[in-house]
Amino acid sequence: MSFGCYAEFVKVPSKHILPIPRPDPEIVALLTSGLTASVALEKVGQMKSGQVVLVTAAAGGTGQFAVQLAKLAGNKVVATCGGKEKARLLKELGVDRVIDYKAEDVKTALKEFPKGVDIVYESVGGNMFDLCLDALAIRGRLIVIGLISQYRGKNGWTPLNYPRLEKLLSKSQNVVCNR
Repeated sequence: MSFGCYAEFVKVPSKHILPIPRPDPEIVALLTSGLTASVALEKVGQMKSGQVVLVTAAAGGTGQFAVQLAKLAGNKVVATCGGKEKARLLKELGVDRVIDYKAEDVKTALKEFPKGVDIVYESVGGNMFDLCLDALAIRGRLIVIGLISQYRGKNGWTPLNYPRLEKLLSKSQNVVCNR
């Protein structure tokens, strides 16, 4: 599970190999997206029951896992997505409040949670990061697992509003404040 892991053939030490019966999409997704969501919410986010959890890009690969894990833990789940089909999928997964950013303003929708959200599972970056930061509850945790808004296809990455955020993300580092 490192660079080159999606190659058809690659030579790696056996200690880095996880044998699976077949490379089915469900298994491959579980090993990458599922583990990302699990570690982020449970270890980094210290998720417990009875919290409000916001998942951005929730219809994406890791977002779907985050939604389901948060629901299984007994939380109220708020999720952002773009489009009616994705919104429908998220409702089927049990999301309590779907925010379709193509149909409504995310900032306005997040005002429905006047005490804020306890955990944000954020993979978009840019303006969405700012909205999530503003929506955090007291002692809330914002977990950055990606910056997909910064990716521009063949043009690569665009500059960040928060240039040090990419460095934190690349090293899975935490910045924690307490007063």
